[in-house]
Parts: sequence; C-alpha cells; structure tokens
Amino acid sequence: MSSYRRVATVDATASSAPPSNDEGYMYGKRTRSERISDKIHALAWVVVAFFTASYTHFFPKIFADERIIRPIFNVSMALFAINVILTLYLTIYLPCKFPKSPTFNIQASSPEFWGVYCPRVIPIMIFNSVLGSFLMVRACVGIWGFLTPLIIAVIAMGVFFSLHFIPWC
Repeated sequence: MSSYRRVATVDATASSAPPSNDEGYMYGKRTRSERISDKIHALAWVVVAFFTASYTHFFPKIFADERIIRPIFNVSMALFAINVILTLYLTIYLPCKFPKSPTFNIQASSPEFWGVYCPRVIPIMIFNSVLGSFLMVRACVGIWGFLTPLIIAVIAMGVFFSLHFIPWC
C-alpha cells in the first residue's frame, strides 16, 4: 500500500464505464488499510495538539492571561462563531429542509447544492477563517511570541482531525 492516491483525470459523470480500482477513492470505496491509515494520521494530530496545548497551558492562558489583546481576540472568536453557525446551516439545516433537490436532483448536503442554493456562504467562511486566524495570532503574540502561529496551527489541526472520531464522519 502506498500513501499516494491517484487523482481522476476524467469526469466521473461523463464516463459510462464503472470506476477502476484507482478511481475508487473518489466514490468512497477505500480499502480498510486506507481508512486505518487516515485514523492513525488523525490520532497523531490530536495527540500532538493535546501535548502542545498542555505544554503551553493554551486554554488557561487564552481565557485568563492579561497579555491577550481582548478586543482583537473577541472579534476573532466572533468570526469563528459565525463560521460554526454557517457550518451548522450547511450540514444540518439545509439537508433537513431540502432532503433532495427536485430541481437539480442532488443531495442538499453536497457542495454542488451549496454552490447553487447559497453560493456566497463558502467564500464568506473562507474570509472569516483567514481574518479570524490573523486576528487570533495578533491577539496572542504577546504570550508566545513568534511561536504563536505554530502553536495555534497545531492545535487547530488537532481540533479539525478530532472530527475523524465522530462516527458519521
């Protein structure tokens, strides 16, 4: 087993032939070893993020340290809260409201539907993420100095990869 996964060179809808073994990754037909490899990779990020947060006393310092620039930190948290609300909108509300789109015959939980029904949500989320990340680094730079971007990035990766352990993901 190699860690390289081939990228499809043809559109899957244009081809009438069934997907080959190399294109199976696009269709969710991954082997057990690939799934286990993904889980181990996710676990490694979660463990590294846990030790980084523990070693740096991340959460006690983030909420109690006086060196944090509070107005900038609060704006950063507000932008991330908006992203959480938009994520819930895309992943929970839309699939409940539109189980299947009669016009486009696609699932409401798919990015294709989001691009048609609410095309500005993803760019807004990207803008909020980038701006919120820069503001978070600026607010916390007084505590960890030039290591602040690295510390925040490692902890963020651990949080993102922890979603691998939710059963439906």
